[in-house]
Amino acid sequence: MLPFIPNDKIEEIRERCSIVSIVSGYVSLKKAGSNYLGLCPFHNEKTPSFTVNEDKGIFHCFGCGTGGNVYSFLTRIEGKSFPEVVRDLAEKEGVELPSPDKSVDREEEEEKDRQRSGLISVHRKAADLYHNLLMRSPEGQVARDYLKGRGITGDLAREWKLGYGGKGWSSLFDRLEGDEEVAAAENGGLIIKGKKGTYYDRFRERLIFPISDLRGNVVAFGGRILSGDGPKYMNSPESPVYTKGKLLYGLERSREAVRTSGEAIVVEGYMDLLAMYGAGVKNVVAPLGTALVLSQARQIKRFCDSAIVLFDSDSAGIKAAVRGIDVLVEAGVAPKVLTLPEGEDPDSFIRGRGAEALSEKLGEALPGIDFLLDIKLAEVPSSSPHDRAKVIREIKPYIAKITDSIEKALTVKRVAERMSVDEQLISDAVLVSSGKRLPRKEERLAEPLQKKKKGYAAEEMIVSLMLHEVEVLERALGSDIVQKLKDEHLRKIAALMDAFFRDGRDVTPAALMDAAEGEGLEAKISRLGVLESFSEDVSPLKIFEECEAAVKEQYLIEKEQLISESLKVAQEKNDKAMVESLLREKHEVLMTRKKGFLQKGEVDV
Repeated sequence: MLPFIPNDKIEEIRERCSIVSIVSGYVSLKKAGSNYLGLCPFHNEKTPSFTVNEDKGIFHCFGCGTGGNVYSFLTRIEGKSFPEVVRDLAEKEGVELPSPDKSVDREEEEEKDRQRSGLISVHRKAADLYHNLLMRSPEGQVARDYLKGRGITGDLAREWKLGYGGKGWSSLFDRLEGDEEVAAAENGGLIIKGKKGTYYDRFRERLIFPISDLRGNVVAFGGRILSGDGPKYMNSPESPVYTKGKLLYGLERSREAVRTSGEAIVVEGYMDLLAMYGAGVKNVVAPLGTALVLSQARQIKRFCDSAIVLFDSDSAGIKAAVRGIDVLVEAGVAPKVLTLPEGEDPDSFIRGRGAEALSEKLGEALPGIDFLLDIKLAEVPSSSPHDRAKVIREIKPYIAKITDSIEKALTVKRVAERMSVDEQLISDAVLVSSGKRLPRKEERLAEPLQKKKKGYAAEEMIVSLMLHEVEVLERALGSDIVQKLKDEHLRKIAALMDAFFRDGRDVTPAALMDAAEGEGLEAKISRLGVLESFSEDVSPLKIFEECEAAVKEQYLIEKEQLISESLKVAQEKNDKAMVESLLREKHEVLMTRKKGFLQKGEVDV
């Protein structure tokens, strides 16, 4: 019997997987806008209607209505159980699960969930405190002066919620409430227990950089010392909500720019990222105090196919860039490398030469293979056959990791040209692995949702907007509109979103599918997830308000009909008290409808 698999492991595995890569093992996919399109493997069709969305981690067939996430795809296509699929993917992605001879107690798992919620809550409190200390307190002046000197504006500091740890030993600890909050802060490494049993803050007198997961939850902090002794930079220790190798600084904010541009720029540190972001280069991310690792490269792959590694030009920076190239290739991301003049980093380059100069410099980034060849050729003493063979042997593992056959062939050709060696000799030296081809000419879905807006039910539009727009989700959950939805599936999906949102979990289609119970829910979620449910010309809130009004109007019409039917029965029974009560209720409904019409008229004008 397979053991219970913890929820956080299920989420971690799903987030690590590229659904496009997995589905491509069974279906030939072509890029179509922000989606991928192919022939459905679950029914016979001649025109592709099977849609996969990488960013959201879901698939949906508009022909047969089948939909789901990576787990549901594999359970259907391979006929395996959910636990078997999870274990297969865990092994592939290198995620450790409970061994088959051990079960995880559900109460223990619930306790872990409570612990994670406590950590998220205390990090949110700490982030608010640190930010207020930076922006509003007299003691934060030293940090404000430092940021000003580095060209970081107040608006940028507010957008990234930068903070200051305070001058005292217990700025955070003094504001913690109760033993549970203290325990969470200690568990997250925000406070440290001294030898005498008293607590002190970890990040005192430091400039604070909040580190968030892709859901936008602050899960850790980085701190730069501004005065006194100690390491220049200090990061939170790992905790149940934070593993540094699994997150990239800034990705929660930059992912849309990364996806839109098709390229991520990987810089070394917090200040480099902020300098570039402030200069208008939004598609930028940074490792967290370490060289780029495979799990981080896979995060990048979820949003783009190419990355520029922009590290310092010293020996440590070159070594980190080489490592970055290696893991990016393994993750399926085409790497480039840009080196700045000696002694420069992105921050100093922008302050000294301007944002335009940096943009021009980014265009000079070398393909990863050329950078590697330059580095390796510089390490050998001559161009003798022996030394050139040595370079090829060192380059070979890099080429072997390229999974796309065309890219691999072109890389082999490039190496052969630069090394003056026959292509076949290099090909024979490389363990050729099979891989999917690059998507051909970009196609568009035949019928975007914008063109079907008139036929798209108001209820579905509301739930779709809740799924795509956080401000709509907050607005909807703060009203009574969900209770007025007639469709049972949509009510259940909205209730799931409510539960996720209140727990601080990421409200995404793929995550909702894991928790969905009931026939048809997965397909409904996947359908809502792969469609773009609003026009760029109209704000999502405006569309929501129109749909909300339509749903409420229909609700009142049906309520009026029910009252009329009850009124007829009461009149037949000569129940005067009931007739009077129903007439008052009907009048209230009619006045509410009239008020709604007037408001709609005002909006339309």
